[in-house]
Amino acid sequence: MHCSALVRLTAIILALFAAGCSDDTPRRDSGDGPFEVGTHETAPPDEGLIVDMDGPRPDGVQADGTQPNPDGAKPKPDATQPKPDTTAPKPDSAPGVGLAAKYPGDKGIDKDPQVVWVENFEEGSVGAVAARYESVKNQAGMSLVSGVPAKSSGKAAIKLVAGGSQSATDFYRRLLPGHDQLYTRHYVKYVGGVSYHHTGVWIGGYNPSTAWPSPKAGLKPSGNDRFSVAIEPMGSGPTPRLDFYNYWMKMHSWMTNPSGSTAYYGNTLVHQSSFKAANSAWICIEIKIKINPAASSGAGAELAVWKNDVLVQHFTDKSPVGYWIKDKFCPQGADGTECTNYPPPTGTKLIPLDLQFRNTTALKLNYFWPQNYITSGAPGAVYYDDMVVAKVRVGCLK
Repeated sequence: MHCSALVRLTAIILALFAAGCSDDTPRRDSGDGPFEVGTHETAPPDEGLIVDMDGPRPDGVQADGTQPNPDGAKPKPDATQPKPDTTAPKPDSAPGVGLAAKYPGDKGIDKDPQVVWVENFEEGSVGAVAARYESVKNQAGMSLVSGVPAKSSGKAAIKLVAGGSQSATDFYRRLLPGHDQLYTRHYVKYVGGVSYHHTGVWIGGYNPSTAWPSPKAGLKPSGNDRFSVAIEPMGSGPTPRLDFYNYWMKMHSWMTNPSGSTAYYGNTLVHQSSFKAANSAWICIEIKIKINPAASSGAGAELAVWKNDVLVQHFTDKSPVGYWIKDKFCPQGADGTECTNYPPPTGTKLIPLDLQFRNTTALKLNYFWPQNYITSGAPGAVYYDDMVVAKVRVGCLK
């Protein structure tokens, strides 16, 4: 074949091949056109209402956590979500950090300038203890007992019995003039099988301050009036799970469609199955609360909890991220079934906990309220000892 004819034939073949490959329909993985990867729309959930606990979820998970599929496999959270930040520094958690390291057995800790309040129940009588507080409920349900925490220099602890005709046994005092950051460390002994309702140390703020507790159960704070932080048992078994039970202006409701500021009860935030009370044994609990410095946002606020000097959870305005199931915040790393049975729908953006405790700097940390509150079942006891409120980390007894 002549060379020029060969060239023309080759050109014709190439043109036909090109025409057959010029389909303008985009491929599903092409990155352009209607099938562009990652551009599917996900309807944003209502504020804090990712899961309707009163009925089935869109992905088929039932309200009780059961699965409709026969093999029982549970849906997995979106694998594209960011992993927990394990490189972030931990707050005040180095070995030996805390005032307790300077005061073995807490001897003399009440004289430290960083300490705001100390209660070790060494006054000698319940009446003398009660006299130090502005509000006391059911003094008859209080008794001083021996059997203090290990390493304590004291000889007495307090036993609070509540339930039956006396649902509340507690003592309360103000911490004036008020603070923007406090740590509270206390020893507590829970008794397995007691139906605790609210049994723990509450610390928070009222504006204006009051000489008695006024929790306003079921009502969401407005940001200029009050907030509260507590660690409590979440059940009545021999070693119930512990968690925060908090009220603040950014809390979420247990209802799908709350009406105004009603239908709000304390929010739980940790959801770690290993964070448990011991059965009839002392544990050391410490909470850090740093309320937002500026009234306009939660930037700079912190919330942390330690058990026996081991950090359980530390919330800042950046980490950890998580998602809401109504009144439960599930941070990354939460392994409680109340979270794992309800993973976020695919595409849900994980967010940090909004720690805006206040919208006016007039609202400060200004009260301390240990309590035992039991509304069902037989009366039950809780024990407290070696309680310290300070401006810096306290740490467990040394």
